[in-house]
Amino acid sequence: MITFSVIIPNYNHAAYLPGRIDSVLSQTYPNFELIILDDCSTDNSRNIIESYRARLKSSRIIFNEKNSGSPFLQWIKGIELAKNEWIWIAESDDFADPDFLQEAAKAIQQHDSTGLFYCDGLILETANKSASKKFSDQKNQIFKTKKWDHSYFQKGLTELNEYLKFDNTVNNASGIVFKKALLIEASQKLKDFMYYGDWYLYIQLCGVADIYYCNRPLNYYRKHPESLLNAPTSSLISRREYFMILQSLYYSDHVTNKAQLIDHFCFHYLNLGLFHHSLSNSFKIIKAYFRLDKRLSLKIIPRLIMMKLFRERYKRNILQIEYNEKS
Repeated sequence: MITFSVIIPNYNHAAYLPGRIDSVLSQTYPNFELIILDDCSTDNSRNIIESYRARLKSSRIIFNEKNSGSPFLQWIKGIELAKNEWIWIAESDDFADPDFLQEAAKAIQQHDSTGLFYCDGLILETANKSASKKFSDQKNQIFKTKKWDHSYFQKGLTELNEYLKFDNTVNNASGIVFKKALLIEASQKLKDFMYYGDWYLYIQLCGVADIYYCNRPLNYYRKHPESLLNAPTSSLISRREYFMILQSLYYSDHVTNKAQLIDHFCFHYLNLGLFHHSLSNSFKIIKAYFRLDKRLSLKIIPRLIMMKLFRERYKRNILQIEYNEKS
């Protein structure tokens, strides 16, 4: 019997908590435990969570006395507390279709080498409640494919080399379940991330297990001003994290076409903002790269300079190479 540990990490999402908790309690698949973690919210979250306590008899509710400062520290905490074999990190501002865990369990039972299951999802614009779009439509358009129109089971390394190493194509965490045994070691690295730890984690999982994608949009992602993806980001922190992701890919024996991968990261991730901010900030970013990995930095810095000088030429070459590889 497949069993799940559902983790709801919350910080100041009182407006969305009832919908999130109700969508977990309404799951048609009953074999799960629920862990609610509140990261010292300053809104009405605690009162809302407490109002559910009578309905959550076998669940655990933990209130932090001090804010952790990172959503991924809450992920780690929840994973360590989880008792069951599969983990669902149900972000507190999203909600799910009642069949989400049922579909996940069915896919896992059919393909026992699965380490990561994820589904399509709808992106809800809170500013316009009637407007929504699917993650699959966005990805199909970006990669010029119809891959995400259909459900599929695939080797994790194939998924990694075809798409995941270029972009975080595994939607958002609320539409994913992970095998806990594969998370234990990889999740500890999340302590080093503020923004993109999820992408790093999916890359690690696809390096050791297979992946199942369900084309049913069973997850609902709310895009609102307070969501993490809309929050202002530090150019220094974001480029440092992109560098760490590239670093993990570059030194992996399973990743192919590494020169192309470096060009891709330099063009799309590492050079954005590098020369658009102050000179001192640019030097801080470069210094951070060298502190992390001198060898890899020596491959990156000349590319960044050349891409700045000949951006349009690199743009044509990089995009053409990527398109040909996907075709």
